[in-house]
Amino acid sequence: MASNVDWSGLLPELVELILDQLTLSEPDRLTRLSNHLHFACVCSSWQSVAINNRSDSHLRQLPLLMLPSSDNTKTRHFFSLSSGRNHGFHIPEIHRKWCCGSSKSWLITVDGSTGGIQLFNPFSRGCIQLPSLSTFTYPQFSFDPKCPRNSHYIHKTVLSANPCRTRDFVVMAIITNWRILAYYKPGADRWITIKTQWACFDDVIHYKGLFYAVSSQGPVVAYDFSSEPPIVTNIIDQPPEQRTCNKYYLAESLGELLLVLRFLRFFNVNNSNGDKEIRIKTVQFKVYKLDESRRQWVQMKSIGDRILFLGCSCSMSLSTEDFPECNSNSIYFNDDCRRGSCEPPFGYHDRGIFNFDNGSVVVPFCKSPPIWTTPSFWVTPDPW
Repeated sequence: MASNVDWSGLLPELVELILDQLTLSEPDRLTRLSNHLHFACVCSSWQSVAINNRSDSHLRQLPLLMLPSSDNTKTRHFFSLSSGRNHGFHIPEIHRKWCCGSSKSWLITVDGSTGGIQLFNPFSRGCIQLPSLSTFTYPQFSFDPKCPRNSHYIHKTVLSANPCRTRDFVVMAIITNWRILAYYKPGADRWITIKTQWACFDDVIHYKGLFYAVSSQGPVVAYDFSSEPPIVTNIIDQPPEQRTCNKYYLAESLGELLLVLRFLRFFNVNNSNGDKEIRIKTVQFKVYKLDESRRQWVQMKSIGDRILFLGCSCSMSLSTEDFPECNSNSIYFNDDCRRGSCEPPFGYHDRGIFNFDNGSVVVPFCKSPPIWTTPSFWVTPDPW
């Protein structure tokens, strides 16, 4: 009998009331989103109501930490800072694929055996095929399915816009051991490498309609994709503290462009066989904001009520007014040291929370193995 009910015929006011009951009464943010997604699957009219109410404050989400997974399972676990629990999702679409970025709720994955590259939204199950590794022409890429380093050709990827909402987006990637830049636009059949005199890019971000990129050996530059080829502008000749900083990140906070400096300490530990292994430990962060009129970086002693999330994903900034369960004036970071995956027995183990109030690092913020063999990623749930 129930199977013959025409759910699309309910009054819109009643449908909205049902949605409110499923979301407003649920204290856990992730369960709230899950209820919202199931609601949208009932029929097309309910999906329209769900999409029209997607910006409500009760759907705001902290990024989830997507944890590494073994090859023998198609379930990926996401750690929720709100609940302090791991949530398992059956995601066969990314099974045995290497994730090389997370941006605007989309994962960018590489199939090392075929060279296939895809955008995948784990919450909407949306999938967009991108040109494969073999389409990178500079430097010349000779794809070999037996080469274990295929997956590591792409270091990081960032989207200019959410593909769910527009077809006018750009994928920017940091590629190869030289860490140069390449991009893809919808409709193209290949990736295009940006040929410049600079290399060793640490991070890239889409900010105020432009892509900004920071290099550990050169300037901070901006790319304008309103024309082809993109127009490049030198913003600042070089970032601060190049001799001592180990990694740079770019982030947007309250409409300002931030440059985050990460400082590491390298040390030896004895493994179970008594052999020495290199470990890294984050000991400090510094944050600068861009003074656009004077084109210079100004150091910040505090980020106030803000929270920064850094790592292999696109960096992001949130407020503890919206998410009081997190520590204010802090950076939540995970390990993005590339040597961890390519040169066993190294691993991804440097993660935690840095607090600007006292300069301390608290580790870890989730229960997990001490060393991960693949990186973890911050993913903000947004199916639309």
